[in-house]
Amino acid sequence: MTHVSLTHCHLLHKSMKIQLKGWRVKDLVLTSKQENSFSESNDNKFQLSFGHALDPDNPQEFIIGFKIELNEAMFSIALEMAFVFETDSKIDENFKDSSFLKINAPAIAFPYIRAYISNLTLQSGYDSIILPSINFVSLNEKNK
Repeated sequence: MTHVSLTHCHLLHKSMKIQLKGWRVKDLVLTSKQENSFSESNDNKFQLSFGHALDPDNPQEFIIGFKIELNEAMFSIALEMAFVFETDSKIDENFKDSSFLKINAPAIAFPYIRAYISNLTLQSGYDSIILPSINFVSLNEKNK
């Protein structure tokens, strides 16, 4: 697996190197809708949920998981992706309580999902779908 991104997290005057180690599609369902079953409304729906998990076997890694549901007129997509990040030191309680797990790491990972869905829809014979940008700071504030 290749290393694809690098960032730093400053926690209590301590600098920690954090790197996106890789990502993987965990589950993908793309369903084509029959022409005669297209909905009358152009009610395209996009739902996003995400969370994090710590690896008990590796105290220097954490995972950001995403679930996406996309409902378009011609198809629907259900997607689960996992992004593995690694740090240069053991993850401590300060890091667990920081905004990095809820804001920064998802913001680093989400552009890969946008590109994946855009390529997937185009290569599947549909118009390319570009997911909206997500403000993870605002999303985190709403979820408090």
